[in-house]
Amino acid sequence: MAVNKKSNKDAIERLAMRVPSALKDKYTRAAELRGETFSGWAKHVLDEAAERQIREYEFTDMTLQDRVAFMDAVQNPPQPTEVAVKAAKRYRKVFGL
Repeated sequence: MAVNKKSNKDAIERLAMRVPSALKDKYTRAAELRGETFSGWAKHVLDEAAERQIREYEFTDMTLQDRVAFMDAVQNPPQPTEVAVKAAKRYRKVFGL
């Protein structure tokens, strides 16, 4: 007997949460204003929030001044301090490098 299995990326999962009735009413009203079902609205809102959260976590937004300072440090790195040199020597000794 053949079994048709979906790949994991196509799997449909259930997501449940408990919220106060006032919040549920607010969410339902927001969905209605957009002409969406509650589930469709919730998926849309959660996806947007997840994308924003991931983007904020993974990317650093720098001002022009920050970028110039960063590129200057990359192109013209400062000489290591005596403490940094000693730490590097200890590291090499401990790890046999």
